[in-house]
Amino acid sequence: MSVLAGIHAVKHALESGDLIDEIIIEKGKKHPRINELIHLAKKQGIRVSYQPRQVLERLSEGVPHQGVVAKIQSGKRLRFEDWLEGLDMDGNTLVLLLDGVTDPHNLGACIRTAEAAGCAGVVIPRDHAADTGSPVVAKAACGALSRLPVLTVTNLVRTMKQLQEKGVWLAGLAGESEASMYRTELGGNLGLVMGAEGKGLRRLVRERCDALLSIPMPGCVESLNVSVATGVALFEIVRQRQK
Repeated sequence: MSVLAGIHAVKHALESGDLIDEIIIEKGKKHPRINELIHLAKKQGIRVSYQPRQVLERLSEGVPHQGVVAKIQSGKRLRFEDWLEGLDMDGNTLVLLLDGVTDPHNLGACIRTAEAAGCAGVVIPRDHAADTGSPVVAKAACGALSRLPVLTVTNLVRTMKQLQEKGVWLAGLAGESEASMYRTELGGNLGLVMGAEGKGLRRLVRERCDALLSIPMPGCVESLNVSVATGVALFEIVRQRQK
């Protein structure tokens, strides 16, 4: 279960058909846009309850809620092995693996971008990642959590090996690599492996990759924010596949 906070985020979830368990309105809060949300929720048979402001503050964990939060059923809760067994290896399967993305804004943005790029799933380690149930992650993901499998695994390196045995080629992004992703053929069944903010890929994860690639950066900045780099990399893959 995850929590969405704010009028715009909740309205987007309602209009997108996300699996909403309940919408909670701040007691005494009146606004035409909130009335619109209540109408949409009741039309879809979604329960609406009214709670004191303190309850919404606790649920939203600091995310501005504007008097509205929604409890969302997060992604397709699958065991990695079950998901892998059913993975359609059609030669264009794309998977995003995140190694230690602990900032909830970045994690949510990466999941949102992965869904937009047509990824079959996002894989994150259990002990080195932000909590996908966080309202911050849900807000940044903008509904993608309910449409894309986010698979939590205990050992990312072992998971990478399982993907390789299935036929997925793994490309890790590393700023120091001399191999430009713009000059690398990125077709086929592919897993993009992104490292943590500042630290990059851990050693064992790096060694498990089939190749290490970089994004050319002619400017003076040494690295990009992980969610920005993920967007650049995923849509370079999409671009190549649509040529």
